[in-house]
Amino acid sequence: MGPTPETCSELLRPLRALMGLKQTAVQILNQQARTDLPYAASGLLGELVHCGESRASELAAHRFVDASVVSRQVSQLESAGLITRRADPQDRRVSLLRATEEGEQALARIERHRAEWLSHALSDWDDSRVRDLAELLDTAAADLRRAVLPEHLAAHEGTSHPAQPQVPADDRRPAASSQEGTR
Repeated sequence: MGPTPETCSELLRPLRALMGLKQTAVQILNQQARTDLPYAASGLLGELVHCGESRASELAAHRFVDASVVSRQVSQLESAGLITRRADPQDRRVSLLRATEEGEQALARIERHRAEWLSHALSDWDDSRVRDLAELLDTAAADLRRAVLPEHLAAHEGTSHPAQPQVPADDRRPAASSQEGTR
């Protein structure tokens, strides 16, 4: 049995606060990191770096956005030399997108800057507490993703769908519940 709706309502306030802070914080951090990369495009670049080569349609489905949104972000990233495309060998009408070395380096700089900011913002926390929160958020995100993904897309979780980075089985953290193998 899961949590009661009353208990879950206690989660809504901090989730609203985090979602409100996210975009503002990322925009400020991008300015501080001196990147011209738009916020949304940096997210798409992150998916390509962490999850590997993907079709634009897979990225749109994973991000819950229209393909035209991903198309604009792809154009921005491609113009900046941060991603490349090649024909999909299984369907030459479709392109596969991947981050370039320059894209990987740009994302590493952005993520390093974000991690340093988080370290400062959470300076009263110890590493164990941060790791616990990261694990809880990973588990919650996986559970929420399964709840909103159409069944046919959820079936592709853990395969070539870019929903999550592929992690070797021996590198997976133990699951907090019955989520074993969904990371």
